[in-house]
Amino acid sequence: MINNQDIKPMFQKIRGHHTSNNRTTFSDAAIASVGVFICMFTIFELTKYTDSLWFIASFGASSMLVMTAWNAPVGQPRNVIGSHLIASFIAIAVLNLFGSSPVMMSLALCCTIFCMLMTGTFHPPACGNPIIIMMGGYSWEFMFQPILIGAITIVVFGLVINNLHPKRKYPLYWW
Repeated sequence: MINNQDIKPMFQKIRGHHTSNNRTTFSDAAIASVGVFICMFTIFELTKYTDSLWFIASFGASSMLVMTAWNAPVGQPRNVIGSHLIASFIAIAVLNLFGSSPVMMSLALCCTIFCMLMTGTFHPPACGNPIIIMMGGYSWEFMFQPILIGAITIVVFGLVINNLHPKRKYPLYWW
């Protein structure tokens, strides 16, 4: 039986202890916003000029993290590129072996998260790839174009845009 003494500590944890400190400067917000615009516009133009799919939803979130969380693990090149490849590989493998039912999409997502955590390549936007790939029925080529080349493109823009700022150093690590 749960008593009041067991519940009170849980509610104290849920309440939190600190105020948010996630404020940013105008220049950081401007650099990130312009960087995402340039990066995503370039990827959109690749879609338009090559008649191939390049612009996928998970890339929007990835570019945002690379430009805004440049000093956090989720924005580092290893995590961005590695997680997109892991998620795509798992999704295409599950799709080819078992099809794209809701259970298989959930399994692919579950395996993606597990593998990202075990390899230290945690990058949440890549979790969208199994859904995108399995709902679209994409083949192995999708893992290289747009996934690999798109993730590398985002990192390259991150290298240029982030390092224009005198106080930023991107990446913090590669591997």
